[in-house]
Amino acid sequence: MNKRWLPPATGGHGPGDVPVPGTQLLERAFRILRALSSRRSGWRLSELADYCELHHATVHRILAALMREEMAARLPHTQHYTLGRLAFEFGVAAAPRHDWRAVGGPSLDRLAADTGDTAFLNIRSGHESVCVDRREGGYPLKALTVEVGARRPLCVSAGGAAILARLPADEAAAASAASTSYLARFSAERAAAMRRMVDTSRRLGYGYNGDMIIPGVSAVGVAVVDAAGRPVAALSVAAVTERLSGRRQREVVALLRAEAAHTAARLPTL
Repeated sequence: MNKRWLPPATGGHGPGDVPVPGTQLLERAFRILRALSSRRSGWRLSELADYCELHHATVHRILAALMREEMAARLPHTQHYTLGRLAFEFGVAAAPRHDWRAVGGPSLDRLAADTGDTAFLNIRSGHESVCVDRREGGYPLKALTVEVGARRPLCVSAGGAAILARLPADEAAAASAASTSYLARFSAERAAAMRRMVDTSRRLGYGYNGDMIIPGVSAVGVAVVDAAGRPVAALSVAAVTERLSGRRQREVVALLRAEAAHTAARLPTL
């Protein structure tokens, strides 16, 4: 039986480490928080417990503690659970040192203006990517495929595939393995399309979703690498498919590469 896809833990235990109850509780709490961050509409308790593969009573107890501290909240009109006010306050406090919008914003502005299409900035978070900003170009048919704040496995977007293509082989394999149960949630045809997108991107050296996931929509992405050469983010452009083929696709990739270099040069400001 396939396990559900889980947001990866941010930490983990080293060889020989034995989890202690307090550490286990923290890991479960962060698993729940990462899940809450992945769905704006919130979660029913039963859905959240199943998704996190935790007992309902355990999730209920952890949510109660998180709500007391305002890290989680329950929406009054749906009774769904979502992130609370304190999560926002923590984000505001962390922004001066981790403000990806300030770092990548100028590149998004230029990409949207130069291409006329929708530009996205995604940062890497373990085996996932998080969309932290986007810009809409002037072309009337817009590909608004991802909302700001969306958290998804690396294997399901051109930006994520661009990051995978730059990872060392062992890390890329681990990230792909982590997505196996996620892909099992979809039809065999769609799961195969996602795998094909990743394979094609590795061969090309940049993220390429050529009408593979959403009919009529394509995207290309380029990784942003830090001073050590590690992919920490990606810039991507999505458009109706006919606008990202042939010579224009190559032109957009060239623009993305130039802007990825500009964004990388601003990383020390983080």
